[in-house]
Amino acid sequence: MRLALREAEKGLGLTSPNPMVGAVAVKDGKILGKAHHKRFGDVHAEVALLQKLKGGDLADSAVYVNLEPCCHYGKTSPCTEALIAARIKRVVIGHEDPNPLVCGKGIAQLREAGIQVDVGVRETDARRLNAPFLTYMTLGRPWILLKVAQSLDGRIALANGKSRWITGEAARKEVHRLRAELDAVMVGSQTVIDDDPELTVRHIEGRDPLRIVVDSTLRISSESKILRQADRARTWILTTEHATEENRKRIEATGATILVSKAGANGRIDLKAAMGLLAEHGLMSVFVEGGGTLHASFVSAGLYDKFIVAIAPIIIGADGRPAIWDLGLSDMEQIPRFRVFRNRVFGEDIWLEMERDVHRNC
Repeated sequence: MRLALREAEKGLGLTSPNPMVGAVAVKDGKILGKAHHKRFGDVHAEVALLQKLKGGDLADSAVYVNLEPCCHYGKTSPCTEALIAARIKRVVIGHEDPNPLVCGKGIAQLREAGIQVDVGVRETDARRLNAPFLTYMTLGRPWILLKVAQSLDGRIALANGKSRWITGEAARKEVHRLRAELDAVMVGSQTVIDDDPELTVRHIEGRDPLRIVVDSTLRISSESKILRQADRARTWILTTEHATEENRKRIEATGATILVSKAGANGRIDLKAAMGLLAEHGLMSVFVEGGGTLHASFVSAGLYDKFIVAIAPIIIGADGRPAIWDLGLSDMEQIPRFRVFRNRVFGEDIWLEMERDVHRNC
């Protein structure tokens, strides 16, 4: 199963909105072959494995796969039918597929065909790998990663908004790697106004993510770098009905896509409604990079699945801008608490990685 998970990881950033899946065939204690789902629309891992081993004797072999094989027709034919036809004796699965079209039906179909099926091997690792897919399928919204780059005293910028650079080059490269793996990167309008970011992966080799700006009134400049990228259509602006027609035409003239979402009582974008809208547009994961007001809104709404805090060995002082703005808390019991599952070091910067439960079932 470790090999299957490693195979599945090769599809990072390429399979969405499908999950990442790897498959390994074993017989008489020997590995016959391995394969993975390469990209959305391509054959699934199980079929790719069987095609690779075509002509070999697969009867009585075992196949290890990190996710329940599909049992329905879509862009490809059911993987369960292919496994049954190959006379596989045993299938070992990381966990069930929460897709309502599968959701235990694939396992049942294999067992009805006389195949031994074992479920739950390295389940936590398998669920963590496909956490965006599980969230998308069970909650109807994208998986949300919040990232904060801050000083030792919890500041993300000077009082005048200047923040280049809080963290070092090694940490910035890791941020670009994350951008390449997830569907979209998101920032607030104030971050665009203050930093004028490009939101690309220029520090590494990889594909640029979809860029999303949360801007309730469309106040960002038409000259912002985010609106001047070569692939302008891959910049989306989330706004509300409070945006004027003049501003809409001004932004649309740059080639960006405007999505109008519901506004909350404070006039700002209702993030729960906005995340549902993004899911309707097929986005399975969103990387929220800031700033402090946007992060506070996501935390207050309980909209986060993983939280990364990158801490640089610098001090900015009390007049600097806080990493998270006011949450409106009045009791210690209201304080959001996180579970740290990994610490990492990039150059001189320390990363704390925290996550919520990934055990989302059918």
